[in-house]
Amino acid sequence: MSMSLNSAISNPKAAGQSNDQQPMAYSQLSRRNLAQQRQHTESNLSRLEAESVSEALPEGFPHKERANFLHALHLDRPIVKSSLAATLLNIACGSIWGVLARKGLIALTSYPGAYLGGLVWANFAACYVMGMAMESELLWLQLLLAADGKLPLFPTKGAIPFYVGITTGFCGLCSSFSSMILEMFNKAANLPPVVAKYPNAGYGVMGAIEVVLTHLGLSLAGYRAGKHASRYLERLNYSLLPRGYYFLELLSSAFGVAAYIVVIVLIALKKGNTWREWTLSCLFAPWGAILRFALSKKLNPIKKDFPLGTYTANFCGSILLTIFNLLIRGRKSKLSSIPIVDHSQACDVLVGLDDGFCGCLTTVSTFIVELCALTMSPSYTYGAVSVMSSFVAMLLILGLYNWTIGLTLPVC
Repeated sequence: MSMSLNSAISNPKAAGQSNDQQPMAYSQLSRRNLAQQRQHTESNLSRLEAESVSEALPEGFPHKERANFLHALHLDRPIVKSSLAATLLNIACGSIWGVLARKGLIALTSYPGAYLGGLVWANFAACYVMGMAMESELLWLQLLLAADGKLPLFPTKGAIPFYVGITTGFCGLCSSFSSMILEMFNKAANLPPVVAKYPNAGYGVMGAIEVVLTHLGLSLAGYRAGKHASRYLERLNYSLLPRGYYFLELLSSAFGVAAYIVVIVLIALKKGNTWREWTLSCLFAPWGAILRFALSKKLNPIKKDFPLGTYTANFCGSILLTIFNLLIRGRKSKLSSIPIVDHSQACDVLVGLDDGFCGCLTTVSTFIVELCALTMSPSYTYGAVSVMSSFVAMLLILGLYNWTIGLTLPVC
């Protein structure tokens, strides 16, 4: 095709073309060049996006070029112990706020007859805040600039403890990947809280697909909207000074410790199921967030174009959520309506592990950021493998139990 087009351009009479056909040939060539330029520009933009994410994402992003760049500037220095302690305390603080925000949004936006539960709003809100944080540059600029011949206070934005508390802590816990997979399963198996009238069981597959498309589509929209909002707010031209930042970091760290102590006291004093549902979730939340942070820091650099740490956290969290739901909702026997865990307090603990630990070990906000930063083919591969492997694992464990023995309502 290209040879005939070139020959037509160079010698249109030999090709049997009239003079009025020459503009058409040039137009086709111009259109092809524009398409190639567009694809080249998109490739460059994708590379720049990956470089930006690798600097801004606290968990780390498998992008080789950015790692070499940081090493050349001596910005890949290890985190000192004091900074690590502040990072973990800020994650703990953000995690408590994040799990409360998720449960609060779910409670406020869930109602009888709703097609999707309130989790979709929590995922959207988390990705919106994540987009704002990832796009913010001027706010942290004074902390990243070298002064008086010294190295900057922090090598990258992703190493700032308070920023980590916002992204890994709050956003990571306000969203939940495992709960999204559970919602897919409930739609596929047509289980409560919303039972539909499917013409046949095959429509459950459509229900599951609708759930994942809605969640990921709205989460992606929230992430993009948050980035746009951050660009608008940076017109205020405000940047944190080191002294003000250290006060904010110390305040957040102290609040994280104080909030966790208050949670323990409330668990000891308040015995109602409603209190336990919230306090136990807060008790387990920081440990899920810290484990996800550690897994991502350790495993994400291993495989290029596939964030192995985030995948491991999401997959393992979905498996644990499946097991906890099986214990809470699984019948003791085929003829019994009593669940396997029939003690109210034990059920409360499992629900706390469900909402707190599993909901915080898994994340949609970081998952969306990684999907946007990867190039087209790796992005689709990573997204499909993450969703399908977790859903199939839940289907094999909880689905087989439901179809052989059955599920019932929990006692808490």
